[in-house]
Amino acid sequence: MKREKYFMFFLVAFVLSAVAIAYPTKKASAHNFDSQLIAESSLLTGLAPGAVFPFIDTTPYNIAQAHIAISDSTSDCHPGAAPPDNIKILVGQAGVALVSVMDRTTNTGISTTPSQCVFHVTINVGQAGVPATVTDIVVLNGGSSALTGINTVTASATVRVDNSASVSQHHGQGVSARVGD
Repeated sequence: MKREKYFMFFLVAFVLSAVAIAYPTKKASAHNFDSQLIAESSLLTGLAPGAVFPFIDTTPYNIAQAHIAISDSTSDCHPGAAPPDNIKILVGQAGVALVSVMDRTTNTGISTTPSQCVFHVTINVGQAGVPATVTDIVVLNGGSSALTGINTVTASATVRVDNSASVSQHHGQGVSARVGD
């Protein structure tokens, strides 16, 4: 009889452990949403004039914040002196609204190669002209020839992974009229 009690105790403990493992508790989050950090980097050599490169697309999830750095030519590589000559970084939703986020304020003055400069920008969704919904970070060659220099783009982004039902997507409808900004 004692053996049967131990067996039943062990069986109940095993079942309770299995149930506890099968149903984990909700993850703790400081912002009341689950998020994921992503980072990407790419060389842009050969990007044709007027061509767009969909660098990061988090559809159907929203980007909450991103930091983007590019290297491009400029007429003056002193902090705040001039915007990038060729590369435009656009953020928003493809086919809905994309806005340019690189300008003279993003010129960091970092350069080791003549006519090349590093530009940095941090975007916060819904602030400083950034759309309230951002799912795409797009690179546009706004120059008159293909990129041939050491042109790079690097970005890290915090992506909300709990909002898939709330995002309405219209991809495949082209780039908005704001591309040339």
